[in-house]
Amino acid sequence: ERRLLQDADLVLGGSRHLDLLPAITGQQRIPFPVDLRRRLAALTADHERRRIVILASGDPLVYGIGSTLIEIFGVDSVRIHPAVSSVALAAARMGWTADSYDVVRVRGRELDEVRRHLSPGRRLLILSRDGSTPDLVRQFITETGFGRSKITVLAQLGSSAECRWDQIWPPDPPDLNVVCVTCEPSR
Repeated sequence: ERRLLQDADLVLGGSRHLDLLPAITGQQRIPFPVDLRRRLAALTADHERRRIVILASGDPLVYGIGSTLIEIFGVDSVRIHPAVSSVALAAARMGWTADSYDVVRVRGRELDEVRRHLSPGRRLLILSRDGSTPDLVRQFITETGFGRSKITVLAQLGSSAECRWDQIWPPDPPDLNVVCVTCEPSR
């Protein structure tokens, strides 16, 4: 996989991923645009003639960009090299089996997707948009009648900076975090 990165003409990815790469002369690097799905085809218009690598963390086919890439370019044009996903790491840290939780992805400040999964005893692994998500989740579940829920924030999973907070976390947790919730109604 390292060779693929070294030989790429264009590398697309999150800024935090791109910042980790050593400089390679002549290689173009573009951070993911906000409107990724709409802009991706234009950014990679000449993908048949250029070697393009798209960096994503974990397993891109588990709540990642992989399915979008296959949809746009076709399965024969996409080669995926998965790693352990944040979902797998979070479940391992919590000791939750795969069939004991639901994965919810927060894309914006709206938490309607979380609402669909709230019920007594249910477990949620919430993939955060950024460092503001844990506070938004706490406020939301309290307002929707689940204020006694147990909340754990896992951040920087799989790195040397990995951390865990149960019920209380710093005011500015890292952007790369997963919010784990065991739903318990307020009454």
